[in-house]
Amino acid sequence: MIAIDVRDLRKIYRIYQAPADRLKEIVLRRPFHTEFVALNTMSFSIPQGTTFGIIGENGAGKSTLMKILARTLKPTSGGVTMSGRVAALLELGAGFNPELTGDENIYLNAYLMGLSKEEIDERKQRIIDFSELGDSISRPVKTYSSGMYVRLAFSIATSVNPDILIVDEALSVGDQHFQKKCIDRMAQFRDSGKTIVFCSHSLYHIQELCETTLWIHHGSLQMLGKTGEVTTGYQNYIRGKDSIAVDIKEEVPDAKVVMKSVTVVDSRGQEITAIHEFQDIFINVELSSRTTTSGHLGFMVMRNDQEICFATGTHFDDFKSISFYDGMKMRIGLPRFSLLNGLYFFRIVLLDDTGLHPYHTLDSPHISVLNQRRELGIFYLEHTWEI
Repeated sequence: MIAIDVRDLRKIYRIYQAPADRLKEIVLRRPFHTEFVALNTMSFSIPQGTTFGIIGENGAGKSTLMKILARTLKPTSGGVTMSGRVAALLELGAGFNPELTGDENIYLNAYLMGLSKEEIDERKQRIIDFSELGDSISRPVKTYSSGMYVRLAFSIATSVNPDILIVDEALSVGDQHFQKKCIDRMAQFRDSGKTIVFCSHSLYHIQELCETTLWIHHGSLQMLGKTGEVTTGYQNYIRGKDSIAVDIKEEVPDAKVVMKSVTVVDSRGQEITAIHEFQDIFINVELSSRTTTSGHLGFMVMRNDQEICFATGTHFDDFKSISFYDGMKMRIGLPRFSLLNGLYFFRIVLLDDTGLHPYHTLDSPHISVLNQRRELGIFYLEHTWEI
């Protein structure tokens, strides 16, 4: 059964340079605005009982989508169909009257979520206990800190026993203790078969809580699928965006030897674009040389943000100089390749006899590492536990 069905969703904001332009537009019947497309023709569905993650950069359209799902914002076109009672925790203080006390806001918000006075009376003390606000519940919420706002809002949203819980990034302003309580409660909701839509910049929480994730990029659906695959794609994009492009493929003008090609192959010799968990791989290097010369071979495993994950050379392993010649083929073997999910490439370097002067440097094509491991970081370490 589908809990949330989104079809051809678009949200366009009209941007006016001055307030008077709105009146001019009405009177003169011609546009005095520019359009900003916050969401651009987005379609997806969320099965009942799914914990669904939403990620993306600031300004990508995440909060706009969450407000539409929470029914606090109307789309320009398209629609959303939702099955069951919905509770939402959006931006800080949304739905609260700052002049009312926390106690009074419990009734206000719970009424809006469809609860009767009797149901609210029965749940009110549990809401207060979970929020840990104590006597502060009798103060106007305009005197609350941001963390107190979140405590009360989350407590109310989860107390109504919703079929669908929508949680925006607001949890990030809470303290560590309350964040843990919120995550634990969301995990309970997930385990009881509720549908959760969770938007966060914390990829760790997205990976731990969500089975499926949507990546929004400039208002469009960039990627939708299994959380591990989507978060890996997003991290690769962010690393690539933040990296400084370095063109190192040009040979040294007086190079005695250069590389014609660098390819990454599997154990059968087939060229590959993806490496699977602990796969044996090989890097094939073919040379072109104007004369016979000697030197060393080195390689670096590089992440797509130019981070060096590993580097070595034949001189590190006490090789004598290698005699390079035209048409020479060399192979570097990497058994049980242990890097975690990400986008990488291999930088191959031909060096002189000292290992200090590069003849030529050449990069392999980018290659994805794909596995189902949940560990964080760059590479996998064999380990044991003693408890």
